[in-house]
Amino acid sequence: MRLPYLVVSTIILFISNLVVRIMGFVYKIFLSRVLGETNLGIYHMIFNLLMICLSVTTTGVPTALSCLMAKNKALKDKHSSSVLFVSTLYITFGISLAISLVISLNSRFFAGKFLNNQNLNLLVLAIAPAIVIITISNVLRSYYYGIKKVKIPAVGQIIEQFCKIAFVYIIIMYVNNRAFNCYIALLGISIGELSNIIFMIVKLWNDDSIFHKYSMKLSDFYNTSIETFKMSVPITCNRMFSIVLQSMSSMLIPSRLALSGFSYSKSLSLYGVINGMVMPFVFIPFTVGSALVVNLIPSISQEIALGKSQSVKKKIIYSLMLTFTVGIVSSVFFFFAGETVCTFVFKNALAGRYLKSMFLVPLFMSMNQTLSGILNAIRKEVNSSVNVITGMTLQLIGLYFLLPVPSLNINAYVYVMTLTSFITFVMHLVVLAKYFHHNTKTTK
Repeated sequence: MRLPYLVVSTIILFISNLVVRIMGFVYKIFLSRVLGETNLGIYHMIFNLLMICLSVTTTGVPTALSCLMAKNKALKDKHSSSVLFVSTLYITFGISLAISLVISLNSRFFAGKFLNNQNLNLLVLAIAPAIVIITISNVLRSYYYGIKKVKIPAVGQIIEQFCKIAFVYIIIMYVNNRAFNCYIALLGISIGELSNIIFMIVKLWNDDSIFHKYSMKLSDFYNTSIETFKMSVPITCNRMFSIVLQSMSSMLIPSRLALSGFSYSKSLSLYGVINGMVMPFVFIPFTVGSALVVNLIPSISQEIALGKSQSVKKKIIYSLMLTFTVGIVSSVFFFFAGETVCTFVFKNALAGRYLKSMFLVPLFMSMNQTLSGILNAIRKEVNSSVNVITGMTLQLIGLYFLLPVPSLNINAYVYVMTLTSFITFVMHLVVLAKYFHHNTKTTK
C-alpha cells in the first residue's frame, strides 16, 4: 500500500530535523563549554536581535509562498508559480538588505541596548550578513515545500548545520582565544546558511515547476505581491510581535531577577542556564512538529483549492493526534528523567531541576506550533496571530511582576511559561472548533 504524501514527507523532514537537532544539541554543548554561562547569555541576546530582524522576511512571506505555490501547483499554473517565486525573491531580498544596512550602520546603538556595552558592536556586525543570507535560504526552502520536493531542503538543512559546526569548531580550535569565540559562533550562522543556498540553487536548475528564463509584466508582479502580502502580513506581524516580546523578556529577565536578591551577573548566568541548557531539551518535540507543519500548510492549501473538505479534516485530526502523542511522551520523560539527563549532558544539576519543573511546556508548545500551522493553512492567520500575541503579552506581564518576588525568583519563569502556553493552546482550540462547526453547518 502506498503511503500518503503527507506521511512520507513528514517522515523525511522528521529524520532531517532529528539529525539537525542532534547536531545542534551537540553544538549547544560545545558552545556552553567554549563560551561559558555569561558569554552564552550574550550569544542568545544577539541571536534574539537576529530573530527580530528576520521576523520581517522569514515568517509570513515564506509561509505564504509555500501555501500559494501549492495552490498553483494543484491548478497546474506554471505562469503564476514563476511570477510568485521571482516576485517573492525580489521583495524579500530588498527588505532584508535594507534591514542589514540599518543594523550595520547602527551597530554601537544596538550593542548598547542589547548588551549594555557599545564596545561589543563587533558581535552585532557579525549577524548583519546572516539577515540577507537566511532570508534567501528561507524563500528557496519554502518554494520546495510548496511544490512538494521536501528532500532538497531536508538535505540542505543537514548541510547547513554541518558546515556551521565545522567552521566554528575549526576556527575556535585554531584561534584559541575565548574573547573571540562568541563572534566566531555568530559568524558561523552565515557560513552554514550560505552552504545551504548554494546546494538549493544547484538543484533549482533541474526543476521544471517554474520557467528558468522568464520576464514578467509589472502588473503581474503587483497583483502577485498583493496576494502574497494579504496572507503574509498577519503571520509576519504575529512573528514580529512574538520575537520582540521574547527579546524584551530576555532583556527583562536578568534585571527583574536581580530585584529578587541575585546579583546581575548571577541573574545573567541563570538565564544562560535556562536558555542554553534547558530550552534545547524543551524544543526536542518540535522536531516532529516542525516537520509536520511545513508539509501540512501546503498540503491543506492544496486540498482546499480542490474543494476536498473531508480530506482537510482528516489531515488536521491526524496532525493533532501525532503532535499530542509526541508531546505527552516528551513531558513524561522530562518529568522522570530530566534531572538525570541534564546532569549527564551538561554536568549541571540545576538545569535538570528546571527541566523537570517545565515538563508540561513541551506538550503545550508543540501543540501550539501545530495548531498555529493549521490555522494559517485554513486562512485563519489573523486569529492565530492574535492568540500568540495575547499569550506572549501575558508572559511578559507575568515575568515583570513575578520574577522580583524572592520566594519565586527564576521559578517564576517556569510557572509563567507553563501557564501562558496552556492559555494559547486553549485559544487555538476554540478557533479551530468554530471553523469545524461553521464548515459542518455549511455542508448541511
